[in-house]
Amino acid sequence: MQTNEILSAITSTSKNITKIQNRFYEVVKVPMHPKQIGGVLLQNPTNMYGVYNAKTGELLSEKSMGKDFLPMQQQEFLDNILSTIHEFGADLDLETLAFKTWGNGAKIEFSVKMFPISFKNNKGLQDITNMEMTFSTSYDGSKANRIGIFTERLVCLNGMTALNLEGELKGKNTVSGKNKILSYAREVADIFNGAIDFKQKMIALDKIAMSNVRIEEFKKQLLGFNQATLLASEKKSEARRQSMLDNLDKAMAIEFKRCGKTAFGLLQGATYYTNHLSNTSKKIDNDFYIRFGTGAKINDKAQALLFALVEN
Repeated sequence: MQTNEILSAITSTSKNITKIQNRFYEVVKVPMHPKQIGGVLLQNPTNMYGVYNAKTGELLSEKSMGKDFLPMQQQEFLDNILSTIHEFGADLDLETLAFKTWGNGAKIEFSVKMFPISFKNNKGLQDITNMEMTFSTSYDGSKANRIGIFTERLVCLNGMTALNLEGELKGKNTVSGKNKILSYAREVADIFNGAIDFKQKMIALDKIAMSNVRIEEFKKQLLGFNQATLLASEKKSEARRQSMLDNLDKAMAIEFKRCGKTAFGLLQGATYYTNHLSNTSKKIDNDFYIRFGTGAKINDKAQALLFALVEN
């Protein structure tokens, strides 16, 4: 089923989707030419291609792609997403469908809001976290077609990709891969079931009290150091690491006041750190940082360390 056919049955969403479609750009691959300097052949790119945004002419990938690379166009991706949602009967509000790009269009993501999760935490706060189902791919070879969940906690707007709630969408950006990606209703079903389990993990973490000793061990595992290891270091300058640790301590203090001194509070402290204090780069967008960059890696590690407490 194509987008227009689905929209005829869901007219209230048509304006939003049309607005998204107006931002689409075609992705094309162009054969690369041999490169010579001073009569010396430096590159003979047989069956190698550059990947470009046809609307702007911008190069989307610093590395060349092979002959089998066949980019998933945004309209194709949207058709598959809407068809899957329609066929699966997922309770997703398509009026919240959003489209984002990063890296001059080298990475794209569609997202649509799911149900929020909510529970009363250790401090008596009604903790509410919004959840989005995301569908993403890249044109620079850095990311395959994927489906996942991105969470955003309302009290502090901490964003985090939910660990173990992300999967391949059956294929890469190649001819054979695209033929496999016609429908992924099963993946959507798995994500929905996983989201319910994610809430239970949050509740379980909220019930685990953390001593100062365990907190120090968590910081050491998360960053690779804590205050004790810095004091024992023979290096003359540890200013950068000390700054990282100070910011993590600041973030945890903020979240312990809201959540209590629990494993859930530690997780929120780590995500507060990545979302608000960790990214010092003037070139890396913070949204990119917590979805694809160092912030995403820290959040993943924090989840893995703390989820181990409730999975064993």
